[in-house]
Amino acid sequence: MATSETEVNASAPSTGGVELAPKSVAKKNDSILDRVLTLLSSVRFGLVMLGLLLTCCMIGMLVMQVNVQGFEKYYNQITPAQRLVYGALGFFDIYRSWYFKVLLAITGLNIILASIDRFPAAWQYIVKPKLQASPKFIAAQMFVAEAESKLAPHAFAEKIKAAWRERGFRARVSEDNNRITLFAQKNVWNRLGAYVVHIALLTIFVGGFLTSRYGKGGSMEIEPGMPASNKFIATDFGPDGKPRQSEETLPFKIECRDLRQKLIDPHKGLDVGNTMDWESYITIVDGDKREDLFVHLNNVGDYRGYRFFQSQFSPVGNARVVRVAFVPEGGGEERRAEIQRGDFTDVEGIGRVFYEGFAPDFTDQRSPEYGEGTSAAGLVVTADGKQSQEVIAFGPELFKEFAGKKEAKNLLHIGDKTYAVRLDDFEKQSTTHTLTIQYDPGRTPVYIGFTLLFVALCGVFFFSHQRVWAVIEPNGKGSKAYLGGNTNRNRSAFEGRFNTLVESVKGGGSKDE
Repeated sequence: MATSETEVNASAPSTGGVELAPKSVAKKNDSILDRVLTLLSSVRFGLVMLGLLLTCCMIGMLVMQVNVQGFEKYYNQITPAQRLVYGALGFFDIYRSWYFKVLLAITGLNIILASIDRFPAAWQYIVKPKLQASPKFIAAQMFVAEAESKLAPHAFAEKIKAAWRERGFRARVSEDNNRITLFAQKNVWNRLGAYVVHIALLTIFVGGFLTSRYGKGGSMEIEPGMPASNKFIATDFGPDGKPRQSEETLPFKIECRDLRQKLIDPHKGLDVGNTMDWESYITIVDGDKREDLFVHLNNVGDYRGYRFFQSQFSPVGNARVVRVAFVPEGGGEERRAEIQRGDFTDVEGIGRVFYEGFAPDFTDQRSPEYGEGTSAAGLVVTADGKQSQEVIAFGPELFKEFAGKKEAKNLLHIGDKTYAVRLDDFEKQSTTHTLTIQYDPGRTPVYIGFTLLFVALCGVFFFSHQRVWAVIEPNGKGSKAYLGGNTNRNRSAFEGRFNTLVESVKGGGSKDE
C-alpha cells in the first residue's frame, strides 16, 4: 500500500519532470506463490481490503451490537426478517465475526508485504541521496532553469550555496569531471511517512484483535462486609436476542470497604432523580498486595488494565451511619452514639456497640422504602466483656409505640439498669452497588495507533520532500548553472519556492518565499 519513487537514470528520456518508479511485470512462468505474493503486496488490493473493513465498521455502527446496553430492546423492535438476516450474517457481533478477523489479517499482511517491497527504494533517499548530477538529469526534473555568471565555477558554486542557505536549503557540494554539483533537500523524512501510517494501522489492528480475543466485560454486585471476591457475571446475547449469563474470573479479588449515596434531598428516598452521585470504596486484593480504589460517576477505577465503572445501585434502603440514643428507664442522662455500618464504638456506661443491620421499614420488612419514623437498626451490645445482647434501635414512631412495654425488642439490660434504644437519625444508603467491569487489552494500542496515524498523516500531507540541484560547468570565461527541482507532492507550492531559489542565483530574487 506504499508508493515510492526511484532516481531517474541520467540517460533516460524526459518524462515531463515526473520521476519514474520501477514496475514489476509478472512473467508467464511465474509460480502461483509469486502471483499470490504480488497480489497481496498490491496497493489496489490493499485499498479494496481497507474498503471492506470500513464497510464492516459502518455496519457495526448502523446495527446495534450485542454488547451495547439496550440491545434486547433493539432486537425486539426490528422485524423478524432483519433478525434472521442480521443473525445469519453475524451483524449483531460483527467485530468478533470470523470474516472480520480474516479481513484484518489479510489487510495487515498486505501492509507488511507492501512495506517490505517498497521500503528499500524509499530508504535510498535518506542513506544515498543523489549528490552528483548532469545537465541531462536536470532536464528530466519537475522544474528546470538555467543561469549564467561571469564568476569562475567554484566562486559561482559558493554564491549559489550561500543564497540557498539564506532560504533554508543547505547545499552539499561535490565535484566530478570538471563539473560541480550542488544538492540540497528539505523534509527527507517525509519519504517514510507512508510507512509510519502502515505502522499505525498495524498497531490499531493489533489492538482490535487483542480486544476481540481477550477482552472481557460484565458486572459485580458489591456490599460492605461481604468477603472479597474475584467472580463477576458476564452477559451476552445470542442470535435470538435472549441474554445469556456466564461467570467470569478476575486475576485478583475485590473487597468493598464502604458505599455512600449523595442525595439532593436527604429526606426523600433513593430514587435516581434524587441521587447526585453514588460512591464505592473498594480494595483490590492481589496476593499480598492491597490497593484502594475510589469509584463514582465521574471517576473510573483502573487496575492492571481492568476498569471499574458505576453501573447502578439497589433500590433497597439501608443506612451507612446510624445515630442512636440509650434512654434509661425511670429518667437519667441519655447515652448517644454514632456508628458506621459494620463497625462498632464504645459508649460510656453501656459498653461496646456494634451496628449489625438495618431495616428501612420495620413494620413492613419486605418494603425497600424508608418508613416515616418506622426504620430500625440492629445492634449488638457487649457490656463489661460479658455476654452480648442483641437489641433493636427503633425510629421515633416505633419508639413511642413500644414505650413502657416490658417485652419490647428495643430494651437493653445492663446490670440493674434498663435502657430503651432509640434511632434518632441515619445516613441513607443503598444496600449494594453494581460495578461494571471492563477489560480491554487493546485499548492502549488503539489509542497509540490513532495518535500515531494522526501525526503521520499530518506529516505526509502538510510537508513534502523537496530537492534541488545546481550543475555548474565552465562557460567561456564564466560559468553556467543548470538548475532542477523536484518534490514528491504539493507541486504548486514547491514551484514558487523553486522560482525564488532561481532568482536568488540570478541575483534578482527576494529572500522571502
